[in-house]
Amino acid sequence: MEGKKLRLDRFLVNAGVGSRSVVRDMIREGLITVNGMVVRDISCKVSVRDEVSIEGRRIELAGKRYYKMYKPKGVITSTKDKDLTLFDLLVDIPRVEELFPVGRLDKDAEGLVLITNDGLLAHRLTHPKWKVRKVYEVYLENPILVGEVDILLRGVNLKDGPVIVEDVGISDEGRVVRITVTEGRYHLVKRIFSALGNRVLSLKRIAFGPIDLGGLSEGEVRELERKEIEELYKVCELK
Repeated sequence: MEGKKLRLDRFLVNAGVGSRSVVRDMIREGLITVNGMVVRDISCKVSVRDEVSIEGRRIELAGKRYYKMYKPKGVITSTKDKDLTLFDLLVDIPRVEELFPVGRLDKDAEGLVLITNDGLLAHRLTHPKWKVRKVYEVYLENPILVGEVDILLRGVNLKDGPVIVEDVGISDEGRVVRITVTEGRYHLVKRIFSALGNRVLSLKRIAFGPIDLGGLSEGEVRELERKEIEELYKVCELK
């Protein structure tokens, strides 16, 4: 998902290219390209995922930023919507318009969401090729059976293809199940248990790759530490 789009002149100012009058002159003179095309319209909208260049040299907003957040239930994982969104809760984050969430978490789910302006990292974290693990804690309507755990580990057939659960943990006499998956398909966890004839009553994501919720409370956000960012890069095979 892309972050909020900015006018091209504001994007260039935020990137430290020059004052607004300077960058507007550069745009009108045809020195700026967006995704390989010359753009002379200063009102053109771009996001951090667009490739903006000056005479062939790519420009990026200064510094990549990385956060983790505990998304509460009832909040949409989006930059903009008619209902309450994740970004409505991030008003104290500087230059929040440059950021976007990594993947999605259902409105009625809660838990860990990663937020960044690093498009390449976000792409790899959510692409099935890189098999980044996501851990969910699920509260079920009915206790899970021992035989159903074996089914999860062997693979569950869904309409859009089979899915294998990497790991399963059980507590509260089978009503609470912790599962690890490496995909991010639409309503995946709910559909997995629906295929077993069960229903998910509540869903919490507690880890995304090497990052976990830690001590975050609902609605809280924290900037990632350097070591955490390096761990994310490592699982995505980035330098």
